[in-house]
Amino acid sequence: MMQKKLSRRHFLKSTALATAGFYAMGSKACSPRSSAPEHLGIQLYSLRDDMKKAPANTLKAVAEMGYREVEAYGFNEGKLFGYAYPEFGALLKDNGLSMPSTHAGVSLADYNKADDDISDTVKKWIDAAPALGLKYLISPSINADEWSRMDQVVKFYAAMGRYCQKAGVRFGHHNHEYEYQQKAPDGRLLIEWILQEVDPALMSMQMDLCWVVYAENDPVDWFRKYPGRWELCHAKDLMAPDRRETAIVGEGIVDFKTIFKNRENAGLQYFIVELEHYKNSPLEGVETARKNLLHMF
Repeated sequence: MMQKKLSRRHFLKSTALATAGFYAMGSKACSPRSSAPEHLGIQLYSLRDDMKKAPANTLKAVAEMGYREVEAYGFNEGKLFGYAYPEFGALLKDNGLSMPSTHAGVSLADYNKADDDISDTVKKWIDAAPALGLKYLISPSINADEWSRMDQVVKFYAAMGRYCQKAGVRFGHHNHEYEYQQKAPDGRLLIEWILQEVDPALMSMQMDLCWVVYAENDPVDWFRKYPGRWELCHAKDLMAPDRRETAIVGEGIVDFKTIFKNRENAGLQYFIVELEHYKNSPLEGVETARKNLLHMF
């Protein structure tokens, strides 16, 4: 009888210790491990009206949401949102923000075919980029009248890449749907021209996930075809397959979870939220988008 009591007492004690050990270990080993990316930012075009009216207040609101990086647009205009470049850089710093990338519109008008070089005007704003902490200068589009001259576009892009490299930044291209739909005279898609004809050392790719899906393409397929080429992406959702309308991240049809499972193969490092259409206010939209996006990794 005494032996049974001792056995039972020993059993209860052992069980209690094991259970305590399990939960102590589980609180560390079994807690969800965050795989959120280091670089998660917001494309300020998402807040274009707010940035026109009150850029300082808008950047403060963005920082309070938890964003630490922004991507600008209109870098080739000499100012950003009414501020000289150094002033805008100081405004970012005051809000604990950095700006790794910016969109800067360029075209074949900025290319000197005879010298295989870019214009002095473009060189000046490229030279201004490093002081702002910029790492990427990204062409946001290709003009429609240049689609038939992709042989010139890729030479221009290579010249942009060479000069950016000397200046200490990296040139890039951001897509819309047409690169995955329109073909050059030789039958290749515009995106194929860019990927195949421009040295990867001279140019990065920023995949806009929304427009790739809208063009009825699978981003993961392109990751497999051209691994390591996609250093940045616009995390933008699509409302419906047949509607050229964006949705808040996580509320549309883009399968971010599957896409991001393949991020290492893609080479993705920078994830930039963008929203062009809204249900409520733009600020509410980008705050919800950020929260939703963090659940996609």
